[in-house]
Amino acid sequence: MNRLFRWGIMIALLILIGSGLVSIRLIFVEDRDVEVPSLVGLSLVEASSSLHSAGLSARPDMVDSDQPRDVVVYQAVPAGEKAAKGNVINLKVSRGGALINIPDVRGIQFAEAVKALDASGLKLGSVLRVPDQMKPAGVIIAQNPASPAGVISSRMVELLVSEGRAGLSTTVPVPDVRGEEEQIARQIIEQNDLIVSQTAQLESKLVLPGSVVQTQPKAGTRVQSGASVKLFIAKAPVETPPQPIETTPVQNVQQNTAPVPILAQGAVPPVIPVDQDNASPFALPSSVPVIPAETPTPPVNTAPPAPPLAPASGKTAKLRYQVPPLSRALPLRIEITDSAGTRVLQDRQANGGEYISLETPYAGSANIAIQLGSEVIWQEKYE
Repeated sequence: MNRLFRWGIMIALLILIGSGLVSIRLIFVEDRDVEVPSLVGLSLVEASSSLHSAGLSARPDMVDSDQPRDVVVYQAVPAGEKAAKGNVINLKVSRGGALINIPDVRGIQFAEAVKALDASGLKLGSVLRVPDQMKPAGVIIAQNPASPAGVISSRMVELLVSEGRAGLSTTVPVPDVRGEEEQIARQIIEQNDLIVSQTAQLESKLVLPGSVVQTQPKAGTRVQSGASVKLFIAKAPVETPPQPIETTPVQNVQQNTAPVPILAQGAVPPVIPVDQDNASPFALPSSVPVIPAETPTPPVNTAPPAPPLAPASGKTAKLRYQVPPLSRALPLRIEITDSAGTRVLQDRQANGGEYISLETPYAGSANIAIQLGSEVIWQEKYE
């Protein structure tokens, strides 16, 4: 019995010693760190599986990249380094899509910079204008992001624009946006501290429909900062089919070709005996002399012809217009076209700042056009 008891105690001691050795090995000897595998270039599913096999887990973060979608482009812990089991490894995963290289717009005018960004498929972000003693007004000083960084098309590009020497002038030139699409033209004008007050359509073959034909005031005119600018947007001209010309048949009218005597001014016409057998009130006796008279020259009418009147329709077009600032008087011509035809309402010289107010009847629908100098600067339609 004592012998059996002794063996039992020895076995229990052996078990306790073995358990202690295993615990010591697990706590102090065995290495619990694992090597982080290489994950860049793998798909997100492959990278997650590789980390799981190593006793690690993944935390993906989607970013813009030119790599295909769901491909790992960066891992926070480099491949080959040690990490404790159970740790989380941050991964950058591509959203997909190509990147656009930002053009360098520094040193060029703002309008040209906007065109360059639009041509590259980028969008204009915030614009900050600051005084600069070295850069002329409107020149780009800096941009963010800088060129040639690659970004996606939805990225906004911020610009720092020079105002020139502060306080020298409170006027800005109206930018030349002829031929630009309406949206781009609005952006350029607003970034030049001006406001697009209104737009009007104008038939034109010079530019594509939807593009700017001209502005009011004209491009290059210096106006106060914050002034309003009107855009004239081109529309395709309406082709009018030729109308047939109505002709009135000429009737044969028998005319009396008998000669008519011409007497001198103040002469008394003679008494002419009438031959009852061959009566002719225009036959003169041979004894009566015929005195030739000078035919008076009709006076030349130098007055301009009166414009045709519009048919009575109960409609009245009201026009209110102010001539823009001018350095000298220019020819002003105002025409209205309706179902009765085209009529000239005014044709004269106009001075800058002059206010024009007129009312005229019209039939059907009408279109009033104002031409100042050689350009049509205003067009209004009435229904």
